[in-house]
Amino acid sequence: MKLCSICDRTFDDTLTFCLVDGSVLSAPFDPHSIDHNAVRRDREPPPTQMVNPAAIPSASGQKAYEELPPTRALSGDFAKGAESKTTPSPRHEQSDNARSEPVMRTIQAPPPEVVFNNQPPRAFSPQAEFDQRPGGTVSLRSRALVGVAAILLIGLVGGVIWWMTRSKKATPATQTLATSAEAAPSGSLFTEKVSGTELKMLAIAGGTFLMGSPPSESGRDPDEGPQSNVTVPNFYMSKYEVTQSQYRAVMGTNPAAFKGDDLPVESVTWDEATEFCRKLSTQTGRQYRLPTEAEWEYAARAGTTGAATETASLTAWYDGNSGARTHPVGQKEANHFGLYDMYGNVWEWCQSKYKPYPYSATDGREDLQPVDVRVLRGGSWESAAKACRASYRRRVTPDPRSAGFRVVLVGE
Repeated sequence: MKLCSICDRTFDDTLTFCLVDGSVLSAPFDPHSIDHNAVRRDREPPPTQMVNPAAIPSASGQKAYEELPPTRALSGDFAKGAESKTTPSPRHEQSDNARSEPVMRTIQAPPPEVVFNNQPPRAFSPQAEFDQRPGGTVSLRSRALVGVAAILLIGLVGGVIWWMTRSKKATPATQTLATSAEAAPSGSLFTEKVSGTELKMLAIAGGTFLMGSPPSESGRDPDEGPQSNVTVPNFYMSKYEVTQSQYRAVMGTNPAAFKGDDLPVESVTWDEATEFCRKLSTQTGRQYRLPTEAEWEYAARAGTTGAATETASLTAWYDGNSGARTHPVGQKEANHFGLYDMYGNVWEWCQSKYKPYPYSATDGREDLQPVDVRVLRGGSWESAAKACRASYRRRVTPDPRSAGFRVVLVGE
């Protein structure tokens, strides 16, 4: 065995130079005669270097090592980089007679800096990797979503246009109207279009109520009793009192004393109000008429009981707030059914004959034959608050021009 005096390593007798630092090896020695610990204490070991044994020529012209060190296999660009960084010492020169045989020894070296295509290493970035994904799939998805949204938008706009066009073209004779007991939910509304004007009809769900007033009710008249339970079917009632523009559209005239298209028509006789209903029915193909006393009171109460005169200023135009005239319909609060001006503004004609209570729809009071006395309900702009009650009745002859009206429509 031969010893390197620089790195204190031993090599095979066949080698002349140190494979680590290229220094000349000493003569053969007895390995048991050297105190290795003493030698290592005398000096610090030199930094570990990485040497490519293939760079050391041999006498036979072959590579000194046939295999790479087992701790690090150099190949490809790394091997080239390692060779470029290793500069052989001048002492690597050998005579032609020198021999070099493969020697397996572990040489420790720090992990090399890997260089790709002569560029410095790049740190891994998840965002950069995400941004570098192929864009074809994202682009197709975006285009598909935009396409679907465009189709939905076009369909929505088209549907709105179709509905608006259909609504404009619809005539009263072709409108679908639910008037059966099962198909007339309370609060539903339809609009009857007549000669350029509109008549809003509100569905009233039928039921049983206590008609009339008790003896204890303030402002009560004797003809408001005795009370009795009365049942009315489902029906439609005009949401507002018939206005002057609506009356003129059907009748061609306007008898009102207070002029204004949105004011309720007044100064109408019972016969004229009935004639309005007949003409309206002819123009629309539906059976309109004046409300019965029971229908009117049921609609006015809207599920409530009592006189409610303390709230007259909220729901009615009467002598306490009207200024001695009528007012446009729908300006006061509606009742629980959504009906306006059931109290005050103008008296309203009922179909019923005036007869004593208890009320019965089958005792002849709803016959349309000429009679001496009919019924007015609701009070007016010149009435006291006590007349603006659901149970208040006014008996009059059918011919004075003293009232207005509203209409109803029942199942056929």
